[in-house]
Amino acid sequence: MSMEKSKITRYQLKAVIFDILVECKELKKELADVGILILVPFFGLQVEHALKEMLADTKLLAEDCLMLTNNEQHAKIAAELGMAVIGCMEGHFEVPKQVTLLESPSETSVGYLNQVYCHVKKLPATIAETSRCFIREITGDDVEELYKILTDEEVAKYLPAKCGSREEELEKLVSYAAYAYSFFEYAYWGVFSKETGELIGRAGFKEGSYPLEAGYVIRRTDWGKGFATEVVSELVRYAKEELDSSEIYAVI
Repeated sequence: MSMEKSKITRYQLKAVIFDILVECKELKKELADVGILILVPFFGLQVEHALKEMLADTKLLAEDCLMLTNNEQHAKIAAELGMAVIGCMEGHFEVPKQVTLLESPSETSVGYLNQVYCHVKKLPATIAETSRCFIREITGDDVEELYKILTDEEVAKYLPAKCGSREEELEKLVSYAAYAYSFFEYAYWGVFSKETGELIGRAGFKEGSYPLEAGYVIRRTDWGKGFATEVVSELVRYAKEELDSSEIYAVI
């Protein structure tokens, strides 16, 4: 199933609540540059009331927000309200349910915050974009189209592993979409055309590989249009800036 163009967006996170003392100037600038709202609350004694009041003032839903906090109680309350939460490890931090831990909030990125938000909300995170493509996590809705690309006779002869039965391969793709992105910092993502919203391939890094092992597949009808060069160039940038990797391998 192809995605409608209007449904693919770079960031699904709408607001970040900073409940930490670390200044995070660069992160706040990056958030402002992409239009994600920055909130710095004053809680007092009534934390839940203060959060609800702040949401009412900004006309946001709790489900739109992610909180960065180093306070266990605040993390628990925010999660119960329906927010995604990242706990910043300053001293001892007991992990409430659905809270991701982050060691250095000042060194994180908007992309990472958006991925955490999407994983908590069970949404496919958009990883990066090029002039013509979105690179985002695949979902169960994408696996039929991906299966068609991978089993195209001309495409399949260049792939390292041959496909099994249709049922086996679809089951593998559904399982990959459901579990790979929550377990690994990087994996293989879908490549979607900005013009049509259609899935045109898959690209990324082999999950768990170190140094990073890059790979890509573009559907046969889009060969010769420069999509592979465009996408792999963006993957190289992503590996250096987001994954702090100085080495990338590609097995040909």
